[in-house]
Amino acid sequence: LVSASGAAVAALLILAGSLDPGSLDPGVVPLEPPALPLWPAAAVLLGLLPAFVTPAPEAARDPRKEPTT
Repeated sequence: LVSASGAAVAALLILAGSLDPGSLDPGVVPLEPPALPLWPAAAVLLGLLPAFVTPAPEAARDPRKEPTT
């Protein structure tokens, strides 16, 4: 899931850059905030999906403790 979401973000942003290159290239003269189109922004949010979907790693067991029976 993690690698697939990263690959999907990369593919969608490459597609966005090839379809409308001006939308991902902010202007500098005059200085203005960049406008990010909706679907490239959604592609970036897709990259955050594993942060919420993947389970937390299990806590490491302490090897010094004796097993309880």
